[in-house]
Amino acid sequence: MSAGKVIMAIIGAILGLVAAALVTAGTVLLWAHATQRTADGFYEARTVSLSTDTYALITGPIDLVAARPTEWFPSSQLATVRFEADPSDVSPVFIGIGPEDDVASYLDGVELAEVSRTSPFSREVTYRTVEGDAPAEPPGEQDFWVASAEGEGTQTVTWDLESGEWTGVIMNVDGSAGVSADFNAGARVGILLPVSIGLVLGGLVLGVLAVIMLVLAIRRPRATVAVPSPTATAPVQERPTGGTTPTDHDPADTEP
Repeated sequence: MSAGKVIMAIIGAILGLVAAALVTAGTVLLWAHATQRTADGFYEARTVSLSTDTYALITGPIDLVAARPTEWFPSSQLATVRFEADPSDVSPVFIGIGPEDDVASYLDGVELAEVSRTSPFSREVTYRTVEGDAPAEPPGEQDFWVASAEGEGTQTVTWDLESGEWTGVIMNVDGSAGVSADFNAGARVGILLPVSIGLVLGGLVLGVLAVIMLVLAIRRPRATVAVPSPTATAPVQERPTGGTTPTDHDPADTEP
């Protein structure tokens, strides 16, 4: 096999591996889109029980600087998130999402607990506690929230992603200490289906190219057979040299 065919075979094999990965990823996403969503199209994480003796529960910073909606892909097409908080007692609960700087300013000097880690395999939650005092005002009186809800029973916040840095907050409506709730997060991704289809189609195209390159690399050229020209003359038998050519002799011509 020539060097060119070896290179072609290597490239074909690499394209085949990439094609298999793309088709597999696209198929998994299509399966998730068809089977793993709620009735209203959200993918939901495991519900976790959050509890703290402080005045507020907050998430870590949610950095969405890379998520930049455009006219072609509005926020609702990029993703919509949904947070639900079901209080463990009868205390009305507040849940909100706000700009990181504004939330930090509001909770500056307030005793709070930040959720630093949750386990995907259990309901264990790790907190980072910040010492402080009670908030000066209840959370519902602040005007910087981009999405919020408060009241008795389960509270739900739905928000189309926007570029920026954000923080989620759970507090009692009156700002008192002792926050306890079952928390659930979900997301609806508008571009997941076209991305899944694109991965599958792209993988199939690369797969076809890989097969073509491999076939060309391993195919042997056909053997060529020389065909004599129809005008070629037959070979002439050579006469022996060094003597005369014998002639036909009639025995009757022999004299006695």
